Order: sequence, then C-alpha cells, then structure tokens
Amino acid sequence: MILNNPLHLENQYNAINSNTLAKDLIQVKINDKHRLVTLDNKDLYVNIPITETISITKTQLLMYNDKQTTNQIIMLLETILAQNYFAFQNQIYQPDKGIAMGSPISGTIAEIFLQQLEKTHIKLLIDSKHLVFYTRYVDDILIVYESTLTSPTSIQHYMDTIHNIQLNPTHETNDNVSFLDLSITRKPTSLE
Repeated sequence: MILNNPLHLENQYNAINSNTLAKDLIQVKINDKHRLVTLDNKDLYVNIPITETISITKTQLLMYNDKQTTNQIIMLLETILAQNYFAFQNQIYQPDKGIAMGSPISGTIAEIFLQQLEKTHIKLLIDSKHLVFYTRYVDDILIVYESTLTSPTSIQHYMDTIHNIQLNPTHETNDNVSFLDLSITRKPTSLE
C-alpha cells in the first residue's frame, strides 16, 4: 500500500510468521511464575477511532515527509475513511464508527493505531516486567506475563480502559496455548 512507504511503521511487536516467532520464543527465559495467554481483538476494525488515528498518522508522516506531502496524504485519507461502506450478503452497510471491513486500507489504518497503542501503553507493561513477552499478528496477541504482578483479567481491563478494545482471552491449558500455527508449551525455564 502506498501509505506504508511514507509512514515508516516500526512493527516492533509484530509476529512476522510462525517460524520467526518460534525462534524468538525459544530465546525467552521464563520461570515458574510466568504464564501464557492469547488475546483476540473482538471487532477490531469497527473500534478503531478514525479521528485519533488520522492525528497519529499525521504526526508520523511529519517525521519523514514535508508538510505539503503530509497534508495531501491526510486529506486523501480523510476522504477515504469517510467512505467506510462495506457489503455483506448483498446488503450495503456503513458503521457508525471505525473503519470498513474488507477495505484495502483498513489493515494499514488498524496497524497505525495498534502500533501507537503498543508504543504508549504496552511498552509500560513490558518495562515494568508485568509482561515478559508480547507479540501481535494482525488482531491476535500472545503474551507471557508475570503472574505475581498481573493477570489476563488485569491486562484485559487495562486495555478496555485505554480504548474500547475488547479482548477475548484464551488461557493456557496444561501449560500450553496455540498461536498462529504453533502449539507453545511452557516448561520450567523455557518455551517449546
């Protein structure tokens, strides 16, 4: 997409694919207080705040582009996002909020918003050691957390208070969770 080049998205917390994720996970050092959970963003696209995301986009564009280019891109983006129609079963819908599902630009807009959210809020949980590991693939999240400092319910509540992001957790069962096409097992000091 043409918006990706002038934006320079960092993708700091993104899982690229299951092979890369598997290599990253075997490097994670854990202990008996660490637990695994996956979270699914429910109705992500319709919960993306358009005005805020356009503001985030403008700030990021200004870091790498001149003001004229930035203003032109923002004007086009506002026009495109105002037309958030989508079709489902031969019916045309326009949601009251958020971005259209299925639009070619929706994935990039969601990514802009989620990366800013991770930079400003998730990083705090990682820096405070509440989260030992965090990665996201589109709208699915994998977390290794310190169970003496936080819980999936606390993480979920924290995310709900930031924005209306509804997360559906899947807790580990028998020290195991599934993420992407991986089965991740928690061992005493490592992940398999």
